[in-house]
Amino acid sequence: MAVELPNLSEEQKNRLAQRLSMMSHDRADVGQGLPRTTRALVLGIGGDAGAARLEALVDALVYERVIVPIDVEPDPRVTGVHAGESGHNPIDFVRAQTPAGEALAIYSSAEVLSAHRPGARPMALDFRTIGLTALVETGGRVVVNPGTDAVLLPRPAVASLAQGDAWLPAWRDEDLRDLLLAESSAACPAIADVAIVYAGDGLTRVLVSVDRARFAQGEGASSMTAALSAALNAVGANPRLIASADRVEIAPVLR
Repeated sequence: MAVELPNLSEEQKNRLAQRLSMMSHDRADVGQGLPRTTRALVLGIGGDAGAARLEALVDALVYERVIVPIDVEPDPRVTGVHAGESGHNPIDFVRAQTPAGEALAIYSSAEVLSAHRPGARPMALDFRTIGLTALVETGGRVVVNPGTDAVLLPRPAVASLAQGDAWLPAWRDEDLRDLLLAESSAACPAIADVAIVYAGDGLTRVLVSVDRARFAQGEGASSMTAALSAALNAVGANPRLIASADRVEIAPVLR
C-alpha cells in the first residue's frame, strides 16, 4: 500500500531540519568528555607546573561545554515557589575550596561528576555563562574536576573566556617581561634579568635574577638592599602584571 507523503513548504522543511539537527545533537551529547577538553586534561602537570595543560584547557573551553552539578528543583506544589520567581539565577552553582580561594566547580563529563558527587544531577552549560557568574561570585575563579585531578582556572583566563577575548598568560607575555625588567633594573642596577613562570594552582611566579657581584659592589649593603626591595615592590605593584595574573609571587634569585 502506498503511503502519501505530506507536501511541506520550504519553511516547514527548514524547521524540520533544525529540529532533527537538535535531536541528533541531544542524542550524541550524553555528558561525555569532549575531545578538546579531554586532550587538554591528559597533558597532566609535567615540568611546567601544568601551564601547557591550563593553556590547552582554556582554549578548549572556547569551543566546548562543561558539566555542572545542580540541585533538583523542589516540587512547587509543596514549596509554592516556581523556578525564577525569586528573581535569582535558578542555577545554584557548587563551590569548592582551592589554594587561591573559593571557586565555582565544573566537570569535564557527567562520569567525573558522578565519581566526585554521587547522585548529583548533571547539566551541560557553555563556559561563558559560568565565567560571568564566577566574576561576580568567586572573584573570577573556576575549578575543573575538583576532587580528582583538579585544574584551577585563574581570574584572567576566566574573564577572557567570559568576555569572548583571547587569553594571553603572563608567562607568554614578552612585552610584560621586558617592562618588568626595565623598571626593576632602573631601580636596582644589580637586577640582571626577569622571568615569568607558572607555578601551579593559579600562581604566577616572577623570578628576579640578581647579579651577586654587582650587588656586592654597590655603595653599601644597606643601600643596595633597599634598592632591591624597592624594585621588587615595584614589580609586584605593576598594573599590567596585576591585570594578567591572579596570584603573584616575586622571587629574587642570586646568580
